[in-house]
Amino acid sequence: MSSFNPKKRRREKVNVDVKLVEIYDDLSNENDEIRLKAASELLSRFTPEANPEPEDVEKALLRLFRGLCSSRKAARLGFSIALTELLSILFGQAEGEQKCGLAGWDVSKAIDLLESNTNTTSAESGQEERDHHFGRLFGAEAILKSSILFQPDVPFENWTRLLSLVFELANKKPWLREECGYIIFYSIRDIGTQNRGTKYIDSALAALCGNNLAKTPEGIAIWLAAMDLSFSPPVVFPSGVWSHDNPLSSREKASLAKIMKESSGQDASNSEESKVKNSGVWNPKLPFAWDPILTKLYSTAAGKSQVEGKGKKDKATQLSFLDFWTEVVDCGLFAAASSEERKYWGFLVFMKVLNEASIDVAGQIFTQNFMRCLMNQLAVEDRYLHKIAVKAAKSIQARTSKEPDFAYPALCGLMGPRGAVNFDQITKVKVVEKIVADVSHTAIKQLMPFFEGLIVKPEADDKAAASRRQLIANFLQTIVKAFMTSAKEDDSDELDSAVQVIILTLARYTYFSSDTAKPPISDATRALFRNKIMASLNIIISNQKQPSDIAYKVVQKIRDMEETGDSGKSIIDMSDSISESVHSAFKTLKKINKKGKPEDGQQNQAAQGLKLLYSLTILQVYNGDADAVSMLDELEMCYDKFLSHKKSNDEESEQASEALVEILLSFASKPSHLFRKMSEQVFGAFADKLTPTGLQSLLAILDAKESLAGQQELFDRNDDEDEGEGDDDDDEMDSDVEMIDGSDVEIVDGESDSASDESEGEDEDEDEDNEQNLAEFDAKLAAALGTHRADKDLEASDGSDDGSDMGDDDMEALDAQLVKVFQAREQASSKKKDKKDAKETMINFKNRVLDLLEIYVKKCYSNPLALDIIVPLLQLLRRSSVQQLVQKTATVLREYTRLCKGPAVPKVESDEAVWGMLRDVHSEAMRSASGPHAASCSQASLLLVKVLVAHDKESVSGIVDIYADTRKKQLLSNKCHVQASFFSDWNSWCVSACKQLKN
Repeated sequence: MSSFNPKKRRREKVNVDVKLVEIYDDLSNENDEIRLKAASELLSRFTPEANPEPEDVEKALLRLFRGLCSSRKAARLGFSIALTELLSILFGQAEGEQKCGLAGWDVSKAIDLLESNTNTTSAESGQEERDHHFGRLFGAEAILKSSILFQPDVPFENWTRLLSLVFELANKKPWLREECGYIIFYSIRDIGTQNRGTKYIDSALAALCGNNLAKTPEGIAIWLAAMDLSFSPPVVFPSGVWSHDNPLSSREKASLAKIMKESSGQDASNSEESKVKNSGVWNPKLPFAWDPILTKLYSTAAGKSQVEGKGKKDKATQLSFLDFWTEVVDCGLFAAASSEERKYWGFLVFMKVLNEASIDVAGQIFTQNFMRCLMNQLAVEDRYLHKIAVKAAKSIQARTSKEPDFAYPALCGLMGPRGAVNFDQITKVKVVEKIVADVSHTAIKQLMPFFEGLIVKPEADDKAAASRRQLIANFLQTIVKAFMTSAKEDDSDELDSAVQVIILTLARYTYFSSDTAKPPISDATRALFRNKIMASLNIIISNQKQPSDIAYKVVQKIRDMEETGDSGKSIIDMSDSISESVHSAFKTLKKINKKGKPEDGQQNQAAQGLKLLYSLTILQVYNGDADAVSMLDELEMCYDKFLSHKKSNDEESEQASEALVEILLSFASKPSHLFRKMSEQVFGAFADKLTPTGLQSLLAILDAKESLAGQQELFDRNDDEDEGEGDDDDDEMDSDVEMIDGSDVEIVDGESDSASDESEGEDEDEDEDNEQNLAEFDAKLAAALGTHRADKDLEASDGSDDGSDMGDDDMEALDAQLVKVFQAREQASSKKKDKKDAKETMINFKNRVLDLLEIYVKKCYSNPLALDIIVPLLQLLRRSSVQQLVQKTATVLREYTRLCKGPAVPKVESDEAVWGMLRDVHSEAMRSASGPHAASCSQASLLLVKVLVAHDKESVSGIVDIYADTRKKQLLSNKCHVQASFFSDWNSWCVSACKQLKN
């Protein structure tokens, strides 16, 4: 049986354009460049030059309309772009020209193609139905953007037909309503730009109202877009929709509020209409309708609250921005009953206005409900809207940073009646603090009345008022610091004026009683303000070249306020003698101010320094410092000797120099950054006028012991209350007091025997005192109680009375004895604390003296008088056990020897004193000491060698003898502990100096 082998049927060949397939595939690519390139390649096939076949054109249109219904990748984006441009090419030629490849085709067939390819059936799945709806939306947008409906030869019915398709889709699928409204809104704006005619606008508005979409956010946007057009004849608005045909009419604010938060509660009588109005879907993106609404309100916010009307009513009142914001946003989106989604929209609107609107408009958005919601959401991290609230708060600070003048409305909003003075504390953010740091010089003029109002009437009880006033004072100091750290020379006058306003505002409520302050300003608050004034002046002194001008103007203004009484009654109680001293000081201060001219050079520097010293001393008198009054008399003497050009003998100059040093030391000893900076500035101005007596006053302090005994040698301890000068405050910003904690003092290793023995001796004495005090306390306590210590005679307890039979009189006597015992114990503890405080005071005082000496060597290093500091500094290095003092002393000596090089070596008239210094330095080098001491001895010795050689080359032989004697003692004496580096430094100098000496 033969097998049957039928022949296989051949498959017909189909011509497939592979390149075209690739183009369509690339149209759905997620890469923008690939999509645009594919669209360009496709369109090149249908240009008039390519002369496409009608069949190819129809296939391309069909393929593109179908592609709009695809949810694959970015197909809708790519296909809609290609479709828009293809329609423009195919139907966009001028009237009378042949349409390329479209014989028998018109625009209506393109709409037919859109409709037929995007229809839905009941058999489709939910996803397929959504794809077709999106396809219709994108297809309609492509036709509108191509502008083919507005060609002269295109029937008007095509426009109305497309409108019907779009509005039908918006009603059918509320979640697409916003997108549908947007493409109509865009078309109306395009019609206005191209001036295509009012018939298109009239029909769009009629279709909008016919589909019950006028009172929706999208409907309002479309209506406003039509209102902005200027056509002739004018646009005909459907009647009876809005009051005065304006959605933003003042009569429509209630319905506008419901519409913009998409509430379905309006017009409940018309259930059919109500169904269409609610989109049914919340979108975290802010609806586009807010843009044209806000733009319209911005344009009228400058004072134009009237818009053109119709008929007998010439003008219709339009909503002001504030009315709109209050009704629609604050009472609508931010209402207490609003959902989190609506409030989220509210935050988006807030940030939009904040970034777009002018300062005047943006300052109106800090309304009551918004501020309540903002603070509530910021306060707790796990609340739903915390992140968007933080973003809103940061946007406030960003606007202020970009436009410093916005600080005034921002701070009024955050800290005013609708916000809280302690906004940062409530919300746990630092928005107000950052805004305050960005305040401009011009904004401070507006802000100061606001801040002053918060000081005068903080609207709180006494305790809360004090807290709020403290916050305001902190902010004012922050502003001063920000001004001074970012100061430029070109705005110095404006800067000085702004800083003076701040300080004088604090001074008004520090030194004067105000009847308007409710509740009255307490003494503690006045003390706080006083500290803020001094801290602000400290900032000024630290950051400005001539701080004396501001200090002078401040005390002068305080004096003027005192004389006029405009700021209230002065609380400063001065005796007649003090008032006379202050009056005389102001006279001298005015003379100094006239002398301080920039062209006077050194004279100006001295005048500026004395003016600063005078100003701050007067301020100290106002602060109640009793010593400041006596300082004024001493300053008068300094002025007479240094600036008045009166002839004075050497003795008077010595007295003036010594008096000035004593005054500066008095200020430097105070625990205050301000007085430290001031003393340094003034000392720098008068450093060249320092006499040997004045210098010795400084060096004597370094020689004192760092103990209670050393303190008693330097200070008069009669007035114990002076130690409490400067009010304490827990807040580090409330004071410029500088504290040095003695517990943090680091002991230097390898100190000299004498220093170690002295320190150990003090510790042993203190331990013995503690043990003795404890034993005495136990004995007194036992005697009072009629008992004894357990480690004493235990057998004595057998015959002792347990006190069980004590009467009332005995108990009273026992109480009196116990009181005496514990008082004695307290006195012992107080003595121990005094010793600790005294040590800290001496360390602080020596630090301040070293600061002044460092300034002196920088200013006057070539002055032979500066050589007198060498030996006292070396002795301090050896004796001190405080690491901070050792390091600073070594730094001063190192800086001094570094500056004295070449021609800058001091030139002496007589070298006798220098020889004595050199021997003293070698004696110091032979003492047991730390590394810094040994290195400083070597540096000091070589400096003195240079001074002697510069004075006389023949001094070399004597210098060699001194070094040889020191070397001899190193070899033979057990008491000599000179370091090897002392001689190696000497040998290095000899090598470098031999050529010069031989010449």
